[in-house]
Order: sequence, then C-alpha cells, then structure tokens
Amino acid sequence: MPGITAAVPTFGTTITFNAVAVAEVLSLNIDGLKLNTIDVTTLADRHRKFVAGLIDSGTISMEVNILSAHSALWDQLDDTAASTAPSAKSFALTFGASGTTHTASGNCFVTDFSVKAGMDSALTASFTMKITGAVTLA
Repeated sequence: MPGITAAVPTFGTTITFNAVAVAEVLSLNIDGLKLNTIDVTTLADRHRKFVAGLIDSGTISMEVNILSAHSALWDQLDDTAASTAPSAKSFALTFGASGTTHTASGNCFVTDFSVKAGMDSALTASFTMKITGAVTLA
C-alpha cells in the first residue's frame, strides 16, 4: 500500500545515564562511529592497501528541558566541573515505541555541558558524551 512505511518512529525513545532516566529529552544524536584504517602499502605496491584499525565508538549529544527532578542526574552528568577525576558512566538508549525498538548501550564520559536560557522559552541543557569502548547494538 503506497505511503505506508516500516520506519522506526522516534516516539517513545528513552535514555538512561548511570541507571538514571533522563526526562524530557528534546533531541538525541549518536555521531562518529567509525573504523580507522592503517595504510600498509609498500614501495612495491601499485595500489594502496589498508587493514582495519581501531574502532572509534563516537559521541552522544542531547538536549533536555531542565527539571527540578533532574537533581540526581546533575550529579552524574557534571563530571566536567568535578574536582576528582571523571569516571566512565553507563548509558542505555532505546529508540522507538514498544514492538519496534532498537537499543544501544555502553559507557561514556561527559565532555561538554551547557545551559541555555532565553526570553519566553524553557531552560534547557545540552550534553556531549564521548563513548569509551564498544557499543552494544540490538
């Protein structure tokens, strides 16, 4: 039937960070998952040759409405201002509504944190997190 799609909707997408649910997420991106390559070309080769190198699992960025209920989350997210060394935190993303979900999970460090306040608008926060290690996709 024309116009019908099997695309996974973003409705119902959730994220937990260090086992704390993040409420009122406005946008969410996973960027930069990439395989590095190593050039193994020799002087005898006519064409360049490569082998697989390390995998960079990329970054997660999100924007959220700031809620008073996020106070426990601030303690987890604000590693950028911590006086002790930041530690990796777990994350779990679930994309889509039940029955059509896809998940991504792993560990990450908060690398950027900013707050945006504007006239006649909600108070929002933006976070960028660098993924460390493998991401489990399901």
